[in-house]
Amino acid sequence: MTRAPSGRNFRGSRRAEAAPGTLAAALILLVGPFWGAPASGAPAPEKPTPPQIQPPLQPPPQSAPHPTVDAIRGIDFRLGVRVLQDSLGNSEFAVARRLFQAGLFDSAAAEFQRFAARFPRNLLVNDALEHVYLIRESRERGAAGDDPLRIHAQVTTLRSEGLADSAAALVRSALERFPNARLRHHWRYFLAEAARDKGDHAAAIQFALTVADTTSRSRLAPYALRLAGDETIAMGEDPAKALRFYQALLERYPNSPLAPPVRAQVLDIRKKLQL
Repeated sequence: MTRAPSGRNFRGSRRAEAAPGTLAAALILLVGPFWGAPASGAPAPEKPTPPQIQPPLQPPPQSAPHPTVDAIRGIDFRLGVRVLQDSLGNSEFAVARRLFQAGLFDSAAAEFQRFAARFPRNLLVNDALEHVYLIRESRERGAAGDDPLRIHAQVTTLRSEGLADSAAALVRSALERFPNARLRHHWRYFLAEAARDKGDHAAAIQFALTVADTTSRSRLAPYALRLAGDETIAMGEDPAKALRFYQALLERYPNSPLAPPVRAQVLDIRKKLQL
């Protein structure tokens, strides 16, 4: 009679029988993920997302230069050229003026003419031409000779040095010494400007009107009329009185360079009088 195996031997045989399956399951758990098979109870691995190809970065578009900036630069350039042209030749003018102040009138006239011809756009051209006319027209005949012109040269020198009182004193003595000199109207206009600068409006108008007199036939007459009108307004007088001086300037000297600004002053005064 066959003997049944005991419980101990039976349990051992069960372990031996179960061992191969247990080992296989362990191997599947360990090796399965490497074969692509998910392990029991483990989540399936996520599929890797393919890298997104981004378009290459484009450089920012270069904006065209602002037209206003270009315009401003062009204006700056043109203004720079204009300023250069307006001041070009100032050293030559200074040489001519020094000759005039030294009493070398023929050489000064030649230098002033050369300056005006070479630098017609310089702001000092009118001043240079005025010196030429002054030298040609102001030389006296007889004993006086160039003495009045030399005095005038000294006056301009003192004035340029800021010695206005000394210049005015020299002019007054010159008017006493040469009352009929051709430069008498220039001297009186100088005294009118000196009185204006000191705030003596009444004296400025008095001297200006002697220059603006129709019998004087002075080139300074339109300037004297405007000075008289300006000083009348500065005194606080009736604007209608100043209007008469301005109107006389426009009627007698319509082609004067002072005519446009004075015409604007007349219109402004008339508007104020109508209010």
